[in-house]
Amino acid sequence: MATKALHLGRYVASRNGVTLRYKIQTVTPDIAEDVIDHMKYYLQREPLISHDNLLGDPSSYNSYKSLWRNAISKGISLVALEETLSGSPKVIGANVIYVAEKDKVDDKKYEGKIFNRVMNAFKQITDQGKIYEKYGINQYLAAHGLTVHPEYHGCDIGYRLLQCRKPLCKELGISATGTVFTAKVSQHLASKVGFEVLSVEDYQSFEVDGEKPYEDIDGDIRFMGLKFNK
Repeated sequence: MATKALHLGRYVASRNGVTLRYKIQTVTPDIAEDVIDHMKYYLQREPLISHDNLLGDPSSYNSYKSLWRNAISKGISLVALEETLSGSPKVIGANVIYVAEKDKVDDKKYEGKIFNRVMNAFKQITDQGKIYEKYGINQYLAAHGLTVHPEYHGCDIGYRLLQCRKPLCKELGISATGTVFTAKVSQHLASKVGFEVLSVEDYQSFEVDGEKPYEDIDGDIRFMGLKFNK
């Protein structure tokens, strides 16, 4: 992992009537474990994961942490850090990023029934999106989760993290990004940034591993993509 951060933006927002200043940069080794710890908020809020209480399954939780740790080690994941006058910057948002490549298969085996079902669901909706064919690309910027600290909701942090994929893609020489969005809020934010729906399935009818495990969840799961003009 690169020890020097790539800085992608500084922002000002209002939080409970007080000015909030934060920056978005790539994750460096000194804060990697803080980011992984922060990502538990993603597991608490993501519909499929919280539906099956993945946090209550140690094997599945450890598999997610292993997945995040591997992605973060590449040095391209994003973190939002509150800037304060004293002390170390606080992690208030993060987006675990990786580069997906056409015809490249991840053959690493992970433990945890819940983890693997979620991954199969994400892979299924992603494959249906056919992003490589639709955008004429061989790789794109993908993600293993985006989340904001619960005390910092409403400060546009998730929106800014998604926006920062554009300069990150430019830095990496990549022309597109794509992600599975599973909640109405994240789908709305992605649309605001410019993402389009490439594939969608209603939870009530969505079959994964021969079952319909999410019939009691409202809404739908979407794979959304965005191609940037060079």
